[in-house]
Amino acid sequence: MSANLIDAVFTVLSDDPALLALLGLNPSSSDDHLVARLHRGIEPHKPITEKTAPQICMYVKPGRFGRNHLVFEGKFCLDFYGKTSYQVKQLFERSFALFHDDNIQAAGFHSFRCTLAYDADMATGITGIKGYTAMFDVDYIRTNPDRR
Repeated sequence: MSANLIDAVFTVLSDDPALLALLGLNPSSSDDHLVARLHRGIEPHKPITEKTAPQICMYVKPGRFGRNHLVFEGKFCLDFYGKTSYQVKQLFERSFALFHDDNIQAAGFHSFRCTLAYDADMATGITGIKGYTAMFDVDYIRTNPDRR
């Protein structure tokens, strides 16, 4: 279930030309360039440096089933890395506009309204790299894999 959520978040981010421009990409950028800037997981494949920034890491936090056992109350996080505080806050603001108070829709995934739960500066421990983190709450229908 969480993989479907992260795939949908990735789709929303990668389909937005304004966010891609902030990452130094454009809609015609290759998949290799796209995954070098947008990471599914808490840690990127290559170290974050001044040469590889800006980047966004997306991952899930523990959620729970709601009163209705078919609805999962999920959480996902976006960690923004950039060369300046201004750059990471621009990435956050664009992501906020894409997700807050809206539904997440991608192929095979539809959520209920998504809301920002938390955002703040974060320490990166990387010289020359600033960080910002955001956590979103999102409810979605549990999908049952085909049982054979």
